[in-house]
Amino acid sequence: MDNLTDIKEVWQEVIKKLGLEIGAESIDLWVRPIKVILVEGDTLKLEVPDSIIYNTVKQRYEEKIVALIASLTGKELKINYSMSLAPSEAPPPPKPAPVVQGPLPANYFSFNPNYTFESFIMGTSNRFAHASAEGVAKTPGQTNPFFIYSAPGLGKTHLLHAIAHGIFKNNSNAKILYTASENFVNEYIDAVRSQATEQFRSKYRKLDCLLLDDIQFLVDKERSEEEFFYTFNSLFESKKQIVVTSDRPPRELALGQRLISRFLSGVVADIKIPDFETRVAILRQKRDQHKYEIPDDVVTFIAENVKKSIRELEGCLITVGNFCSNMKIQPSIDAVKEIIKDHISDPEHEDKKVTVELIKNVVSDKYNIELKDFNTKKRSEVIAFPRQVAMYLACSLTEMSLNDIGDAFSRDHATVLYAKNKIGQMVQTDPYFNETLNQMITKIKNVSNSA
Repeated sequence: MDNLTDIKEVWQEVIKKLGLEIGAESIDLWVRPIKVILVEGDTLKLEVPDSIIYNTVKQRYEEKIVALIASLTGKELKINYSMSLAPSEAPPPPKPAPVVQGPLPANYFSFNPNYTFESFIMGTSNRFAHASAEGVAKTPGQTNPFFIYSAPGLGKTHLLHAIAHGIFKNNSNAKILYTASENFVNEYIDAVRSQATEQFRSKYRKLDCLLLDDIQFLVDKERSEEEFFYTFNSLFESKKQIVVTSDRPPRELALGQRLISRFLSGVVADIKIPDFETRVAILRQKRDQHKYEIPDDVVTFIAENVKKSIRELEGCLITVGNFCSNMKIQPSIDAVKEIIKDHISDPEHEDKKVTVELIKNVVSDKYNIELKDFNTKKRSEVIAFPRQVAMYLACSLTEMSLNDIGDAFSRDHATVLYAKNKIGQMVQTDPYFNETLNQMITKIKNVSNSA
């Protein structure tokens, strides 16, 4: 490791090995934007694009990176970071504080270079979300707010960063900030503690675009939710762009109604699990990006067996690529089947879809009520409680939305949400009822799997 070429090769190996542990998305988001500068004595100098990446890598991954470098080179290196900011800014040294206080500088821009519209694979599962995101990037403030929801690992964060790239391409002076809701909460807490709430508010309310990831983290954090509400209003009234993501649709978030109504006043788009063709396209793109020698039949096998998460899909490809490269074997379906066995479900043991009808049958047997009682207008406790239990089980055991579950019981989504919260609380506080519920769940799954 006597020159820059050597350390860059080592760094690529570090990225590969670290990716196996933390996943492809985390690598793309936090590690790939880092540039290797040089090794000076016992210090490795790295260039980071912004303080957010610096803080994340320093706190989460530095120890792992140092250990990997030591295993690859036999040398214990310390890491020194320098900051790469926009040309108009002087490069201040990175600070260990977990958040950036004060107003944002001009040209504030710190987004994953790999998360663009061009690299986003579009299919039937995400076409509307993708088209809406492109519209937001072209004319920010016109489609406002833009709310994206999906299960984890299906591309919400990718679209957030793609929007940022699109806006910045058209306006290099735009003040754009991507942050996770957890960071927003922690930053607000720090601002309150340090009596810096005005700087906090100035930072967020002077943005041209706020990209907030995982809004569900604000649930049960009343003061942070209230602060975000006023931030939202300030940006909205100034015709600034707001984009929010969540793991569920707005009506299913246990947030204040005034915030929910604001989300619903804009465009709401969901991303579903990608179909087979989209999964194949994603794998081929990643294969070419990483320059893996993986044949199409293996790509097809992975796509057929890993279905629920793009993140997991990419992780499997990286695992296969690195394993075959390191072990010097040719990728084959038999070899890959063993390499990714923990990601493949056994069709014979895979849970079949649970139906509301099955749930109603099991609950009605338990509480000795008739099936028609679930949809009656009667509100007596002897009927209302079993109905709430059935609604809770439908929320837990099916992929139906609150609205669809409400329709199945001739109720609205608010009634379903109330039942879900009430029974969920009983599960936490009543061991006897919890045991009863578990018995019903076991019976539902057994009947479903034997059907």
